[in-house]
Amino acid sequence: MGGRNGHKKGGKSKKKRGNKSSSRPRLRFKYGDRVLCSADDGFELGTVLRLWYDTEIDEDGVFQLGKPGLVVPYQILMDDGNLIFAPEDHDGYIRQSDALPMPIEHPAGSLIEYKRGQMDDWRLGTVIAACADWADRGTAPYTINDDDENSCDFWGPKHFIRRAKLQFKISDRVEFMKSGDYVPGTVMKLWPKNDFFAEDGIVPYEVLLDGGTLVFAPWDDDEFIRASDTPPIPVTSFRRGDRVQCKEDIADEWRSCTVIQSNEDWVERDCAPFFIKFDDGKYEFFWGPSNCIRASENVNSIAAGVEELDLSDDDSLFNTPPPMPDCPICFLPLPHEGNACTNKPCCGKTICGGCEQAHWNTMGLEKTCPFCRAPETRTVEETMALMRKRVKLNDAELTFCLGCHYDIDFDAAFPKDSKKAFELYLRAADLGSVRACTNVSGAYERGEGTEIDKSKARFYLEKGAKLGQVKARHKLGCLAAGGSTEAEADWELAFRHWKISARAAFQSSLDKIAEGYKKGMLSKEEYTEVLRASQKTKDEAWSKDREMAARIEGWY
Repeated sequence: MGGRNGHKKGGKSKKKRGNKSSSRPRLRFKYGDRVLCSADDGFELGTVLRLWYDTEIDEDGVFQLGKPGLVVPYQILMDDGNLIFAPEDHDGYIRQSDALPMPIEHPAGSLIEYKRGQMDDWRLGTVIAACADWADRGTAPYTINDDDENSCDFWGPKHFIRRAKLQFKISDRVEFMKSGDYVPGTVMKLWPKNDFFAEDGIVPYEVLLDGGTLVFAPWDDDEFIRASDTPPIPVTSFRRGDRVQCKEDIADEWRSCTVIQSNEDWVERDCAPFFIKFDDGKYEFFWGPSNCIRASENVNSIAAGVEELDLSDDDSLFNTPPPMPDCPICFLPLPHEGNACTNKPCCGKTICGGCEQAHWNTMGLEKTCPFCRAPETRTVEETMALMRKRVKLNDAELTFCLGCHYDIDFDAAFPKDSKKAFELYLRAADLGSVRACTNVSGAYERGEGTEIDKSKARFYLEKGAKLGQVKARHKLGCLAAGGSTEAEADWELAFRHWKISARAAFQSSLDKIAEGYKKGMLSKEEYTEVLRASQKTKDEAWSKDREMAARIEGWY
C-alpha cells in the first residue's frame, strides 16, 4: 500500500508540474524579430524586445513596467519609438513581417546622431558598445555616450540612429593640429577604420598632410581639424615631361626637376599628385603644398624634359620581342614558364603541359611521347644517351636541359658539376635558347662554374630580354629600380622593362605595374593598356587541356 501510495503521490506531482508548464504556450516570435502590431492607424512595424513580460494596469488603464500583475506575450518597440504590448499571440494583435531586424551599422567608436522618438530632436553621441547578436542575447543593440558623458541603451528603430554629419568632404583642404601647430592637408577618407582610437572603431577623417604624412582626426572639432584657405595641388597645370621647380617647405630653395607622372584623380586613388625626378637623378613623390611647385623659369628646358624620358641608347633592347614558338601539337604559343612545358629527348620537340596531360589521359598506363609515340619508360642511362645525341645535333633546348641536370644534382648519372653545367648553358645560349641566357647571366653574376663578370652577366640578360625571355626582362627592371642608393634608382627605365614583360602576362611584372599605379608612378591609361595586353596574351595561350594540367600539376 505504501509503495502504491508513494507512486500515486509522485504521479500527481508530475501531473501538476505539467499543468503549470502548459500554462505558457510556445510563442511564434523571438527577441529581435520584426513584426506588425495593431495600432490606432492599422498595423505598424516594430521589433520584439521582451517575451512574457510582467505588467500592471493603473487606474488610467496604462501599463506599468516591472511590476507583477498581468503577463503579456510580447513587449514591442515600434518604429516611431513607442513601447507597446501585445496582450495575446495571434494575428489580431501581432503578425509576422518580412522586414529585417535592425542591423549593427555603427561599430564602437562611431560618432552618431540619435533620438528617442519621432518628434524628438537629434542628439550627438558616441557608440561605446555595439552588440551584433543583440537579438539572441536580449541586450540593447547599442550603448551610447552622449555629450554630457551619460551612457544609455539604444534599442532602435534603425532610422532613429545615423552617422553624424561631418563638416568636411573628401578632397577638402583643411588644417590639422599636429604638435601644437596647424598643418595644411587634404581630406582623403571619411570614417576610416582606425584601431588606435577604439577597438574595431572608426574616426571621422583621414588627412594627408602636404608633406606626405598620413594622419587621423579623432574628432570633428576645430581643436583637431579646421577649414583651410590654402589652394589644392594644381595637378592639371603640369603634365608628364614638364620641367618644374619644387621644394619641400616654403623656406627651402627651389630645385629643378621633371614631372614623370601627374595624377588628376590622386585623391580617389590615394596616391601622390606628382611623381618627379630631380636633376641629380633622385626620384620623389610630391604631395604639396601648391605654393611649393611652379613651372621652370627656363622655358627651353621643357623640351629637354621630354627628351629626358628616352632613357636608353640601345633602342633594339625595347623593340617588340619575338613571340613564343607554338606547341607542335595544339599550335598554341608555348607558355613562358619552363615547368609548364616538356622537352622530349626522343624527337627534340617541346610539348606544352596541356597536350602532354591530355595524351596521358588517353593512353593510360602506356607512357609514350605525345608527338613521336616513342616509349618513355626508359632508364636514366637511356635518357642521358638520347640527350647527348640531341646535344651533338646542336639542339639548343636539350643542351639547356642537360645543363640543368648537372646543375641540380639530378641523379647519380648526373652528379652536380657547376663547371659542366655552365658550359652547357653557354652553348645553349649561343644556339638561341632564351632560358639559357638567364642561367648564363646568373652564373656570371654569382661566379658558379666561371669567374664573376658583371658586364657579361648584363650582356646575356639583355640578350635573353631581346629574345623574349620574360624573366630576363623582369630582372632588368629590378636592376634599374634597385640601385645601391635612392639616387641611383631609375624608375622610368624599370617600368619600361616591366611593361614589356607584364604584357606577356608575367605575374611578377604585373605586380610591379600594379604597385606603380597605386603609388601614382603610372597613369590609369598606361595601367589599363598593360592589363588588356596581358589578358590578350593569356587568352591566346589558353586551352581546356592546359587549364586541367594547371589544376593537376600546378603549372602556369
